[in-house]
Amino acid sequence: MKIRSTVLLILMSFGCLISAEDGQEQLSASESSLDSNLEELMTSVYCHCGCVRETIRNCVCGTAQQIETDFRSHLAAGETVQQIRTDYLEMYGTQFSALMPAKGFNIVAYAMPAVIIILLGVIIFLVLRSKRSTTLSDSTVPTEQGPSESASQYAEIEEELERYKQQR
Repeated sequence: MKIRSTVLLILMSFGCLISAEDGQEQLSASESSLDSNLEELMTSVYCHCGCVRETIRNCVCGTAQQIETDFRSHLAAGETVQQIRTDYLEMYGTQFSALMPAKGFNIVAYAMPAVIIILLGVIIFLVLRSKRSTTLSDSTVPTEQGPSESASQYAEIEEELERYKQQR
């Protein structure tokens, strides 16, 4: 009976150690989640201090440090990143958002790089195609003239030269 109780006590202790390790893993996972959420918040809004237009992550003023502390406490209280960001932007204004929302006229800003790249590709294609067609058409024209053609051209040039000399 005594051996059973000792074995049971050892197994229960071992079980508590395993559950304590699981609790520590869960705690470290929640801390890393809190840190990643805090990082997301700090890079998605600008500091309202007025010294420079920097995100809270990059701003070095005391206001940014206070905002970071506030964000950390809100995240620890269980608020989501979106809720905290929305509250911050409602309080200080949308001009402090470092993320450009994809709605309204901003969609044009998101789409313009792709449109410009496609247009440049089409223009380059058309230019190369026209250059190739002119090169091909130039190569079909014979470059060497027959002896009779060059002699007649030479005679015409000589006649023009003589007329020019007589006019002077």
